[in-house]
Amino acid sequence: MPVQKAVVVGAGIGGLTTAIGLRNAGVDVKVFERRTEPSRLLTGGGFMLWHNAFVALRRLSLDDRVAKVSSEILFHEFRSDRGRTLARWAIAPEAERIGAPAVALRRSDLNALLLEEAGDTVVMGAQCVGFEQDADGVTVRFADGSEERADVLIGADGMRSAVRSALRDGHDMAPRYAGYTAWQAIAELPGEDIVPSGTFFNLWGRGGLRFLYCRLNEREVYWDAITSDEASGAFDMFRKDKRQVMCETYAAWPDPIPRILAATRNDAILPIDIADRPPARERAWGHGRVVLIGDAAHPMTLNLSQGAGQAIEDGVVLSGLLAREADVPTAAAAFEKVRRERVDAMVRGAYRIGELGKWNGSLACGARDLFMRAFFGTFAKKGTYRLMMNFEY
Repeated sequence: MPVQKAVVVGAGIGGLTTAIGLRNAGVDVKVFERRTEPSRLLTGGGFMLWHNAFVALRRLSLDDRVAKVSSEILFHEFRSDRGRTLARWAIAPEAERIGAPAVALRRSDLNALLLEEAGDTVVMGAQCVGFEQDADGVTVRFADGSEERADVLIGADGMRSAVRSALRDGHDMAPRYAGYTAWQAIAELPGEDIVPSGTFFNLWGRGGLRFLYCRLNEREVYWDAITSDEASGAFDMFRKDKRQVMCETYAAWPDPIPRILAATRNDAILPIDIADRPPARERAWGHGRVVLIGDAAHPMTLNLSQGAGQAIEDGVVLSGLLAREADVPTAAAAFEKVRRERVDAMVRGAYRIGELGKWNGSLACGARDLFMRAFFGTFAKKGTYRLMMNFEY
């Protein structure tokens, strides 16, 4: 019979989306999160949600609510570190054609909305330490000695997932470090003349440097400085704080980048070493009554802005299958069959784009700029949209 009770480990975007979908289908679901306070989930900078995420959210009747806390992206503009436009994607016509927007928003705003919708299904301060499954169900164990019995366990607890580790008895390959760091922050910077609304700016530089930014609302700008190991190896982090290092590194980049960095508080900057897991068919996304989703199953680099979108898709697809299929193993197998090829392509594509950003020399970066001017406005956009919108539920 279809699943009656589910346990989700991890109250991130994917875990909460799955729980909401299951609850809406009449399944008894609990979400267990190791962090002790909801406020500790409401952190992080900004990010983009593309059209496909909104199509998925519509299945849960959440798309309009997410749009209200977001800023719609009308253009995606690629530039060089000398300010030259390399490509400009008009997003609004695609949004009209698809019937769903692309937006920028605070990660904390999305998490807060999903937490509110999930309601009392979320249990804070519960750290999963293992599980045992049998023909009738799965028993999840927690650090305080408590247990929870369910028909299915969904591991949505991130790249270094405790559920994934237990599923593989601790014998799993480490995540693949991509060779660069993303320094993320939100700056208080009012003024449409400084950063206009509606455009996501994506700058590619020499020396293994990139810089992304967009306006979130009338007061705030989200930015993301991406530095290769070769570049960040020269940073003096002993005598200077993060803000000083970023200001010096991007001092010669075109306006408004130096102004954005100058307006950013040092304690707002969060450096994240970027990693993924290369697709490998022998490492399934689950076994029996245990299923992995989101970063626990398929972490990807940030270069397609699809990490959150794919976690949302996972949640919608899996919750639907668990509510419809005759048994959990059948639903789990169907989930991976539907999702695997699409997500693997996302992981590979995002990794390849990140490799371009690590190029260093002027000659190589000049050739990259010529390539982007020739192909990013046409073939790259078509390929990205073909991949983005090639899904089924």
